[in-house]
Amino acid sequence: MQAHPTQDIMAKRPTKDLRGPKIVAIPPGPKSKAAMARKERFITNGVKVALPIDVTAAQGPFVQDADGNVYIDLGGGIGVQTAGHRPPSVVRAAKDELDRLTHISFMVATYPGYTDLAARMAEICPPGLTKSIFLNSGSEAIENAVKISRAATKRAWLVSFKTAFHGRTLLDISLTGKDKPYREGFGPLVREVILADYAYPYRDPQGLPPAECAKARVEEIERLINQPEVAGRVAAILAEPVQGEGGMIVPPKEFFPALRKLCDAHGIVLVDDEVQAGMGRTGRLWAIENWNTVPDLLVSGKAVGGGLPFGGVTGKPAIMDRPAPGSLGGTFGGNPVVCAAALKAIDVIRKALPKTRKLEALIRKRLEEIFEGHEAVGEVRGIGAMWALEFVKDRRTKEPDAELARAVQMAGLKNGLILLTAGFFNNCIRLLPPINIPLPLMSKALDLLEDSLDLALVGKAS
Repeated sequence: MQAHPTQDIMAKRPTKDLRGPKIVAIPPGPKSKAAMARKERFITNGVKVALPIDVTAAQGPFVQDADGNVYIDLGGGIGVQTAGHRPPSVVRAAKDELDRLTHISFMVATYPGYTDLAARMAEICPPGLTKSIFLNSGSEAIENAVKISRAATKRAWLVSFKTAFHGRTLLDISLTGKDKPYREGFGPLVREVILADYAYPYRDPQGLPPAECAKARVEEIERLINQPEVAGRVAAILAEPVQGEGGMIVPPKEFFPALRKLCDAHGIVLVDDEVQAGMGRTGRLWAIENWNTVPDLLVSGKAVGGGLPFGGVTGKPAIMDRPAPGSLGGTFGGNPVVCAAALKAIDVIRKALPKTRKLEALIRKRLEEIFEGHEAVGEVRGIGAMWALEFVKDRRTKEPDAELARAVQMAGLKNGLILLTAGFFNNCIRLLPPINIPLPLMSKALDLLEDSLDLALVGKAS
């Protein structure tokens, strides 16, 4: 078996070094190609790897592959590394906890990390959300949010959105509207789910302006929940305050307050899925704060764990306490090492949060310039450090161009950028940089992004 290098070369490359990236072997290099060959031999085809590189080290905004290439990471492990890779205090906390306790299960006995983290969540979550449960992932947290909502309301039906993404369990893909690759072949799915149109002004089915789009979409949900089979039987509406996998869809400011009123009027639990958009990503600690709305349940994950597997549900006690004792849990949920890391990750993100405003301004300006100079960009949109370019074949028809998004992703790799695609039509490039990335480095990354788009367009034309 081939051994991987263990020396952390990235430790010699401080995060203040603004010269990156560094390409020494056109990716994928020979070692990364060998790693991909081993992947094909030993790992199910159901797991698809987006980028053909083998990562051996990471620090701050940088990722290094087995061939010695160094990339600026604008994906952050799909929104996990909000404060960059391996913040020193997070790593120290995890290592210290490993010396004390790796596992006992909170269902067997309490330990300080779990209760300390629950107390911290009560402090930092929207008002009134003071009780928590911790799980292993955002997907598992969504499952538990649904269980809690059903227990609290004694109802079965759920409302989600066609462009939503809530995870990969059977229930979660039932709440996710995108068939390929998430739902196809896995049916039958959970029947008691309604998928509505999200407030997505760029692709609003009626072509309405933002405020009217928000109003129309909530009115549509009200019609759907008043169907004879469903009326009075809806337990929860699950919504991402910014849809990440959907293509960084930022709803109009009127949408969530109207959704809150709808839930109140019908006794429905409003579940706020903050797995990707939360914990500092949008410039507020929780994305829902941008919309001046307090949910009933807040689902957290990704960045809270500081790079370790984490999911959580935090909510109003009257709802959180409705499930019977013993009905919620999980062997590894709220693992002590993860809780120790999460407590420090929250501190690191809160300290970096003020930097997000300047980062947002820089990204907005440069992406708008890219939009002005490239007809293939149908829209740029985002908030905080959560952005997307949506590619189209024609700005008038808005026909999606997924091939261009993929070409930009691969051109970006050769330029030293880690980029992710997204969108219901797979036609977006999404940006999830660390909120504490140095501004000159982010500026360089955006220049390389534009160059990658130019290279992709040239390749498409040839």
